[in-house]
Amino acid sequence: MNDSVLQLREGLARTFWPASAPFEWDLPLDVIEKAREFVEKMHGDSAIPQIATETILEAIKRFRDSGRIEGFRELRNICLGVGAVNAAGLCVLSDPTLSDTVFRAAEGQSNPRRRVRAFQALLFAYWTFPVHASGTSEAALGGWRGLRTWLESEYRRITRRADSMPSWLVALSRHRNLLTDRPCDKYGAELLNGNASGLESARKELSIPVDSWVFEEVLLAQMRAASALRDAAFKATLTRLILLATGKAEMSVSEPLRIKCVAILVSRYSRCADTSEDVDLRDAATTTIGNPWVHRLKWQAWVRDDEGPDEGAREMVLGWLSKRLITDFFELLSADGMNERRRLTYWLRFAEHIKGGMWFALGSSTHMRLATQFTDFYKRAKDHILRLDGGGADNNAFLMRIGDYLAVEFGESGNAFYLYRWDSLSPSLVKMLGSGGARAGANISDLKNKSASLDNLSHMDAPVALKSWEQKFEDVLVPLLGWAPEQRPACVPALEAAIGATVDVKDLRRDGGALWIKELDGASTRGRRLQKMGFKFRAGRGWAKD
Repeated sequence: MNDSVLQLREGLARTFWPASAPFEWDLPLDVIEKAREFVEKMHGDSAIPQIATETILEAIKRFRDSGRIEGFRELRNICLGVGAVNAAGLCVLSDPTLSDTVFRAAEGQSNPRRRVRAFQALLFAYWTFPVHASGTSEAALGGWRGLRTWLESEYRRITRRADSMPSWLVALSRHRNLLTDRPCDKYGAELLNGNASGLESARKELSIPVDSWVFEEVLLAQMRAASALRDAAFKATLTRLILLATGKAEMSVSEPLRIKCVAILVSRYSRCADTSEDVDLRDAATTTIGNPWVHRLKWQAWVRDDEGPDEGAREMVLGWLSKRLITDFFELLSADGMNERRRLTYWLRFAEHIKGGMWFALGSSTHMRLATQFTDFYKRAKDHILRLDGGGADNNAFLMRIGDYLAVEFGESGNAFYLYRWDSLSPSLVKMLGSGGARAGANISDLKNKSASLDNLSHMDAPVALKSWEQKFEDVLVPLLGWAPEQRPACVPALEAAIGATVDVKDLRRDGGALWIKELDGASTRGRRLQKMGFKFRAGRGWAKD
């Protein structure tokens, strides 16, 4: 390391980190080192002694204390450091008075060459500003946007008067888009089509640092460009964009930037004609933005359309997550495993309406197996996993808030279904459901409370009444909820049990029609059974019962 750099570091330590200082800018050394390298590249070795003698941070401190700029050397050093953010998220640009003083001083340089050099130093501060860093304050971001506006205006003033321009200023004329509020849309559209030449030209000709916000903004621009595509083309790019957005491709991505990118993708996907579950997008959304039940405010803040919070996108992911968790419960956590396909099929019809919450109260054996067998389920459901006390080591309960009601299903066969009004639940149970943690415990006596339950229904078909247990559930739930799932529940199992054969059934009773069985032989053994059950034969159509 040369003497000049050592001097710079010693000066920084003396000036900006004294123990008694009332205000410490705490600016990172790498920012200042980049500034020194930038000056060396742009202006040659003659500029290095100037940096070492009067350091950037010393100049900023004096300027902040006095509000004055003494000479061009001081101005240049301040220009280089105006966007360096301290631990409080502030910088010179955060203060409109200070930043305006810098801009006026740069414009007021009578020497055209010095005016260009001041402009170039402020352009460097523009490139290196931490736009997407979580610690950057809104005041600093506002100041950075003000710098962008000034750079655009000053560029026009300088180029109108210049007899000749350095190559980098000529290059800036080809990349004026970088001084607008959508600086990288041009490159995003090009990169989406596999063309990186425009971005590479800007990087080289304008000496944009590789960790500049420009390359982060390019990532956002690709997301926006993809969002403008038709459904099929957008979906064709989705896998690669998810990898980019979550930092699993060419570049690391900060948390705020990951959220912005995924928010764009999930909002666009919700506007597709077909919004079938995309597993990668679902996992990216719940990992970066959060569980849409638990983090509703975060979704409203980040996932937005032209009219405000994009509730359609949130509800889409909520529906996906509901279906996945319902499937997990009945396939992984139910004691009967895959034999519970009927219960799974029935409750999947309600998935999009479970907007008030979903919980899983797990027996001790399941808790022990979570770390090995059910790790994916645990990641998805961790905010809604509870402990089931008093219900047996292998029993698990599935709780759904549907409208004003709490529905409770159990994993072990032979357990009835329970339905409660939410406002009738005990305060301790409501508090437990709101705790959102695996340490919270639900006692089975609270979940199997016949005296408090509106209804407790068995999963037993009623062959004589030609009703499956699904239809019995529907008779209770639909009037209470005030709506019904689009898909009707099956009645086939009850009929097959009653007539002892497989049948082709079409149930039109909900729409004012009849229950039809496709059986064209009115004199068959099956037909005689149907006749005893009250069905009437319709030649050429089959058997019907109102």
